[in-house]
Amino acid sequence: MKTSGVQSLDASHAYSALKPVTGRPPLGLYLQRLFQRRYFIRAEARAKVATSNQNLLLGRAWLILGPLLDAGVYGLIFGVLLKTSRGIEHFIPFLLIGVTFFGFSSKALNAGSGLISARKNFIKAFAFPRAALVLSQSLKLIYDSIPMVLVALAVTLWFPQGIGWPFWTWLLLPVVWGLQAIFNTGLIFVGATLTDALPDLKRVISYATRIWFYSSGVFFSVDAVVSGNPILRQLVNLNPAYWILDMARDLVVYGEIPTLAAWLRLVAWALGTLLFGFLLFWAREESYGKG
Repeated sequence: MKTSGVQSLDASHAYSALKPVTGRPPLGLYLQRLFQRRYFIRAEARAKVATSNQNLLLGRAWLILGPLLDAGVYGLIFGVLLKTSRGIEHFIPFLLIGVTFFGFSSKALNAGSGLISARKNFIKAFAFPRAALVLSQSLKLIYDSIPMVLVALAVTLWFPQGIGWPFWTWLLLPVVWGLQAIFNTGLIFVGATLTDALPDLKRVISYATRIWFYSSGVFFSVDAVVSGNPILRQLVNLNPAYWILDMARDLVVYGEIPTLAAWLRLVAWALGTLLFGFLLFWAREESYGKG
């Protein structure tokens, strides 16, 4: 009888220790659990980096070749044929910085799209803060962006129309890049939440990304287009990608320090998007393991 009682107690304890796969803990506890998963987040990101493009002959070399080919195509069509390069000093570095830094954010937006549905089985099987999936995806994109940025800097120095020697302002580029990474994490949170609530938004996001690309001045001077039009100027000022590209180009290509207003605007966009995206994602936490 005594043995049976112990077994019953052990079974009861094991049952009580089980945690529901779904559910939303308080925000403080959620952040604590998310911090406890930091090793998983890093390992997951590294695994994604290692397996990306593994079925292709050139593998991860496409992380570098992709932006270079994009810049070549845009440079030929828009710079040479449509003459958008007129009036732009150091157009090739200007273009490649635009392609590289915009690509960093557009990949984040698309990475969030459908993220929850793609990991649905994993989410149903284990109890963990779902935000860990977003953070691992963001960290993976950060790892991927490093060689792309380094190649863009090399092109800025040594390719035709290059500047020949780095400016001291390059030292501030990691600040812009870091703020962009924070902003991108917020984008992934938003994209993951919205497309889980309404899967059709994945289509909308793909079209929105194209509009965002053509309105951010990746291959042309936005200032020349909006000059004399205060309404367009105000619309451009609301585009965070424009400020990221403009500040990166000032630091890398032209050796100029962005204004204090530009820095404050980028900080506001980065922190605001992250906070909004995280809270939006956390609010729907208990719905991710269902369906």
